Amino acid sequence: MRPNVFDVPNALDLIKELDEATEQMMAIGVDQVGCPQWQAAFDRQQRAFRNWRDYLYLKADEKPPVSLLNIA
Repeated sequence: MRPNVFDVPNALDLIKELDEATEQMMAIGVDQVGCPQWQAAFDRQQRAFRNWRDYLYLKADEKPPVSLLNIA
């Protein structure tokens, strides 16, 4: 059963969040990798990527093999 239009996230919002989260993570210096600030940025970027990926799978109306979900 397809979800209602109101249940589907907005693609522009999702990709904007992914862009901003990636930019935040990349703005942190290499000497700070692993610090709490970097970890928070990394978690945000991973969450944004997961939301974007889930949206694309929803739009494709199919579920990928489990092996494809094991990233990073």
